Amino acid sequence: ASLSRDPREPSERSDRINDGFDMSAAAAAPALRLQYFNIEGPAEKIRLTLSIAKIPFRDDRVAFEDWPSVKPTTPYGQLPVMYVDDEAMAQSDAILRYCGRLAGLYDEQRAREIDEAVSLVEDMRESWYPNLAVGMVPEKYNLEKGSDAHAATTKAMRERWIREELPRYCGFISKRVAGGKFLCGDRVTIADCALVPLLRRFRSGGIDHVPKECLDAFADVVAYFEKFHAIPEVAAWYAAKSA
Repeated sequence: ASLSRDPREPSERSDRINDGFDMSAAAAAPALRLQYFNIEGPAEKIRLTLSIAKIPFRDDRVAFEDWPSVKPTTPYGQLPVMYVDDEAMAQSDAILRYCGRLAGLYDEQRAREIDEAVSLVEDMRESWYPNLAVGMVPEKYNLEKGSDAHAATTKAMRERWIREELPRYCGFISKRVAGGKFLCGDRVTIADCALVPLLRRFRSGGIDHVPKECLDAFADVVAYFEKFHAIPEVAAWYAAKSA
């Protein structure tokens, strides 16, 4: 198999996958190696997609101190990179869709609906990112790292986003998942695999000025979050990570 191989399967595969996630996709999958740092980041949606489908892949975690030597080997000087039978593929959303086709979580007949949901998640991520980045790279915001102005600006930006923007996006999500649904109906898709890692960040308690209870006011979002984590393959993935 190679990147030129069309991994699409009949739409019945999507039905089988979401009826208990017992599938044969792994048997037909090429050799996969996903390269990213030892954090969730934009690679987690890909890891979840493959894990749900029980598709074997090498989870190649790059140490930050090794990045200078790894960077020149990547197509665009960034991660993640997926190696498909040793052929490099970059850009996380392109990788996500490729793996989604392999896994049966990106049904071509529902691509418009799924792409819309993925784009909503990306809008949310892009809206949030400056509020995260200001704490890590303050020089991009004309702030001196560790200064009082840096601390005050980071606090103000993050608290404003949680107060004003998070409810707006959670409102959009709630409309899609109300009644116990996933983002695109009764079946898991790559859109869910894209959204959940972002929600995990907000609930982690590991970001200054972002309380881990920040999603608690949105009952449908919390129920959706818990339903996704109750998928046996997802539960096993995170249990293995915490072991």
